[in-house]
Amino acid sequence: MTRWSPSIVGVAVVCCAMWSANAGAIAPPVQQKVNPDAQLQQDFKKHVDDYVQLHKRLEKQAPPLKKKEDQAKIAASQEALAKSIRAERATTKQGEIFTPEIAKLFRRLMYPELNGTEGAATKKVLKEDAPAAIPLKVNVEYPEKAALPTVPPNLLLNLPQLPEELEYRIVGKNLILRDVHANIIVDFIPQAIQ
Repeated sequence: MTRWSPSIVGVAVVCCAMWSANAGAIAPPVQQKVNPDAQLQQDFKKHVDDYVQLHKRLEKQAPPLKKKEDQAKIAASQEALAKSIRAERATTKQGEIFTPEIAKLFRRLMYPELNGTEGAATKKVLKEDAPAAIPLKVNVEYPEKAALPTVPPNLLLNLPQLPEELEYRIVGKNLILRDVHANIIVDFIPQAIQ
């Protein structure tokens, strides 16, 4: 029969005690790193979703439109919606949806498409479609007779998608977030195009 020395038995008892004491312990959670660009895009989506929720609520209160309404009724419904949105967002300032951090991200997302030889072609399209100067102010009506410049597809692919109530427009060097149904400027990024 093998005899264990008291010191070996003591070490074994201490090790078993330490193991059983730690067996029920839970390892601290591993903190995952968050992609800052993804976080900013989520923040932007939340701001957009909040606006669209407001838009939908107020649109239900505006005079309903049938598909084949005359232009005057369409304009009246659009103006009623715009007026309601302006009243609800009376204290809103530029940068509440396009926060400074989000604006910085958008400039960076568009940057590759605006540089080099391909970028020159994109800038040319933007200049050709550019309307005359329009006032850039949150909640202001987008001028009815002003052109609605298209945003080149290569730029749109780099920007987060928008719900049907909103669209991006580029006027001069500024990126505008426009409410399609109310025809108002919801927010904008000044000097978005470098």
